[in-house]
Amino acid sequence: MNNPYKRHRARRLVCLGCLGCLGCLGMLASTCLSASTADADSLSKAFSWNLHLSLEGIDNFSGGIASGAVGNATGKAGFAFNTGRAGWWNGGRFVTEFLAIQNGNPENYVGDTQGVNAFTGLNRGALYKLYYRQTIDNATLRAGLISANDYFDSTGVAGDFLNVSYGFGSAMGVNVPGASSYPFSSLGVMGSYSADGWTGMAGVFEGDAIHPFMDPAHRGNMIWLEANRNGSLGDGKYTVKVGGWRNRQLPQYQATLGNDTSGVYTTGEYRWTQDGMDWGSFLEFEAAPNPVNVLPWYMGAGLRLRHFWMARPGDSVGIGMARAWLRDAPYNAETDFEGYYSARLIHRVYLQTDLQYVVHPSATYPDALVGIMRLHVGFS
Repeated sequence: MNNPYKRHRARRLVCLGCLGCLGCLGMLASTCLSASTADADSLSKAFSWNLHLSLEGIDNFSGGIASGAVGNATGKAGFAFNTGRAGWWNGGRFVTEFLAIQNGNPENYVGDTQGVNAFTGLNRGALYKLYYRQTIDNATLRAGLISANDYFDSTGVAGDFLNVSYGFGSAMGVNVPGASSYPFSSLGVMGSYSADGWTGMAGVFEGDAIHPFMDPAHRGNMIWLEANRNGSLGDGKYTVKVGGWRNRQLPQYQATLGNDTSGVYTTGEYRWTQDGMDWGSFLEFEAAPNPVNVLPWYMGAGLRLRHFWMARPGDSVGIGMARAWLRDAPYNAETDFEGYYSARLIHRVYLQTDLQYVVHPSATYPDALVGIMRLHVGFS
């Protein structure tokens, strides 16, 4: 076994970076309290906020474990402070966000592994983000309480799909339950550098995003690496991402937070405009072939269309497929087919209807047909 001091060195670096971030937040609060009346206008311009509320109804019409319907409610509220707008220094930004979830657990009816609803999570109310970001020329550094999946292994075109795998590949989410991804976040430090259409990113995060402040230096760590390439091709623009992750966890926490394991992923997006309509497509692959992983392979693909109806420019429609291979199951994979229509009712208010057909949920249960309706309101 490795020397324990070496094994936890990365975790100590994460904590030191996050303590520094929290110290900066304290300095920010102190400075704001002592600001003069003349600075009040600059400070007010430096602050921004956002609020998102979602209500959902999810009905498993047939198949899976049992027929039945549940409801979900989700709320997020966030604040940010821009140091450049305040007249302090350029490139600095403090971010904080709170999250509240009331979950009806649709998986108890559908029986799926990937998750038909991306907003599903543990019933909780928690501080979700608290970090500092500094940008200097082409380099960006973040430190604090971060959801790593906001930056790593993400596919922008897939953002309107509801199945969890489109937003965060299931080879990571299923094999490493303690990973830093919605609805969880962890203490961490990450950096990126962009030049000539390329972006490189690296980050180290604590290994328990479920309990981010519970002895963070002794609950494992996760390292991420990713390279992105953006460019033009034909009449459109593409993004290609290649990355990998390595999870290290103490034996006593592996059953709940994930084993010592690793994985790689790649995603591709292509966006183009034709006859005034905005098209977007994506393709995703993930591999975590280590025998300890119950889900060794994942593949997803989809197509999204916007601005197809002149009378309703804010609407969008999409179709997608997500397939997760599972070990030691009656069938070798679970496959989800999804179609959605998102209608903008009024400014900032959207109603999305979604239909999913899940072939062999958890590679065990009968095929399931699931309908979802989501009402989303956003303010800023």
